[in-house]
Amino acid sequence: MQLFLYVVVFLLSFRPQGTRAALRSYSLTLHAGTRAPDGVSREVYLINDQQPGPLIEAEEGDDLEIFVQNNLPVEQTIHWHGLLQHGTPDMDGVPGVTQFPIPPQGNFTYRFSTGSEYGFYWYHSHFRAYYNDAVRGPLLIHPSPSRRRPFESLARDSTELDAMRQAERAATPLLLTDWYHRLSDDIYDEYFTTGAFPQCVDSLLANGYGRIQCLPESILHAGPGLGLESIIANDPHDPLSMPGMSMDTMSSSSMSSSSMSIDSMSMDSMSMDMSMSMHKRSDHATMMAADSTTSGMNMPSATSTSTSPMASMSGMADMSNLGPKGCSMQMMFKPGFNASSLPPETCSNTTSELFMFNADASQGWVAFHLVNAAAVSRLSVSLDGHSMLVYAADGLYVEPQEVKVLHISIGQRYSVMVRLDQTPGNYYLRFASYPYGDMQQVIEDQAILSYQVRREALALDSNLANSFQTNGTSMTNMDIMDDSTLTWMLVNGSAKLTAPELDDQMLAPFDGNAPPSGPSDTTELFAINQTDIVTWVVNGQPFSEPQSPIIYGNVSDGWNAATTLHMPGNSTIDLIMYVANDSMDTMGHPMHLHGHKFWFLGSGEGVFPYQSVTDAPSSMINLRNPPYRDTIDLPPSGWAVIRYVTDNPGTWLFHCHVQWHQVSGMGVVLVEDEERMRSMVGSIEDAANNPNTAALATSLARSTVIPTSSYSAALCAAVLSLLFH
Repeated sequence: MQLFLYVVVFLLSFRPQGTRAALRSYSLTLHAGTRAPDGVSREVYLINDQQPGPLIEAEEGDDLEIFVQNNLPVEQTIHWHGLLQHGTPDMDGVPGVTQFPIPPQGNFTYRFSTGSEYGFYWYHSHFRAYYNDAVRGPLLIHPSPSRRRPFESLARDSTELDAMRQAERAATPLLLTDWYHRLSDDIYDEYFTTGAFPQCVDSLLANGYGRIQCLPESILHAGPGLGLESIIANDPHDPLSMPGMSMDTMSSSSMSSSSMSIDSMSMDSMSMDMSMSMHKRSDHATMMAADSTTSGMNMPSATSTSTSPMASMSGMADMSNLGPKGCSMQMMFKPGFNASSLPPETCSNTTSELFMFNADASQGWVAFHLVNAAAVSRLSVSLDGHSMLVYAADGLYVEPQEVKVLHISIGQRYSVMVRLDQTPGNYYLRFASYPYGDMQQVIEDQAILSYQVRREALALDSNLANSFQTNGTSMTNMDIMDDSTLTWMLVNGSAKLTAPELDDQMLAPFDGNAPPSGPSDTTELFAINQTDIVTWVVNGQPFSEPQSPIIYGNVSDGWNAATTLHMPGNSTIDLIMYVANDSMDTMGHPMHLHGHKFWFLGSGEGVFPYQSVTDAPSSMINLRNPPYRDTIDLPPSGWAVIRYVTDNPGTWLFHCHVQWHQVSGMGVVLVEDEERMRSMVGSIEDAANNPNTAALATSLARSTVIPTSSYSAALCAAVLSLLFH
């Protein structure tokens, strides 16, 4: 009986303190299909017949069990971007690092706890570049009601606070992506054959909806900078200076709901006002337009097709001109290849459906979650006529910032709240590719926020009805509020001078979470370098996927690789990264660390000039209240420093989230607390989908148990049954 009591106490000890954890189960089937999300049909890789995949939803503290059936003709894994996998490092979904890939017709069950994590995340394929083919979806963990919200102090009364909390609960996830008209394997083969970087996408999508919107000739001739000369300092979001052009060609696109063509604004509407210039986020640097002026230009019709006049040119590009899709010419090719080796660049407008999400104006607020789930495109986002209150970054609450233009690097997430203080109607949520480095493309698309007052609310509140008079306009069939004075950014994603932008280095954690002070226990210096046309490295050597997952220790062929670094447990680690001076391309990079949030201590130009973080002045390094992220920008020709604590045993990939850089070798694996890690993951012989063993190639080969209150109760009942029968 004494042994029985010990067993019961042991089992009940797994129950999460102060929570009632539920087990949320999902089943995802990956399969091929045909879709035309931007009006052009192509083969796609779907999840449960959806593009993007279904929303995975849980409450803070819940456990997730997600069965993945791979009916695709290619291998797959699924990564849960931003989730830490505490205690389940083999559930991170990285082939060759944490698991064997799921073969065609195979399956795997991911089991993990959300613990104390909350907020907005996303999941995606981590095999080759297959998430470009639509293997991605949103994941949302609703925060506990007891958590303080950053927006509480902004509510004027309890009624408004309730409305804001309801808006947060009902927030719409928005996956913003770029989109190619070819399978990623075809693009992959072309890239590694010719050396031409796949910078030129065909369209942008919001939750799988978008349309092709060809640019007018005036913008194509102006180049990525739209003819503006800018003063560039330490800002990873600013494009390079470009030759001059008149200001009336640099407007944000004005979209007609019927034709959806892009019209340049007239000289009268522009008024040559410098408020239409691009500006730098940190110091609002002055911009200058060229002396020449021209009148507004019209778009080609929706049925017209433009073909690149530069298709026959050799590798050297004219950076002052763009091709029909808004792309600069390729700059690098392998020997024997040039621009004529690539398919001709063409653009034909489409009129496919845009994603629309709804709000009730009588509630006063709406919220939505944004993720840049693109392959190559850094995106800028703005909502016509409205400000956005940023209250969470990479899932976690931050000190709020009110902005009109939000720059989002690949992999980053932001949650925003919007006050519905304009005339009820349909407003464009604009998102545009921001030209930088290899990715010199000007392209914009839109989603639509539609808000109106419900008729029941108007009937109950005459004051509300009077405040929403629309001069006879139907509230149930409203046109787009398409007014150039309501737009905050230009077609290349640059903010207008009067539009405040997010300062991501001022996003202090709302809970006051500060990094350990003093020197780190270990400092790693990473030189980010393009060493060959199709080779990118983080630590001197390109990362190559091992045949056996590194998480199983020295039986893996990747355990002692130059790209596998072994870190001590329970230690403070500083990673100092910089773009090498001899890199073939000195562009910036979105850097993502698996298994951890980290403190973003600072960034700047050139090489970090100190041996350690503690040698640097406080004006350069923030150890007081730095942002706490899982994805940050390494500036072009610059440096960035992050700090984290090795409190999560596992093998964690640190890599660039530009898809084509990642598959070109730009990553390292950070092994953490090897002894504890090995006790968590078991033997490689029992690993799911291990092709070298006779074990069933399913996730049942090793059942990962996540203790929950319901699970503990069931197990206790089973023990009682065995003891008393």
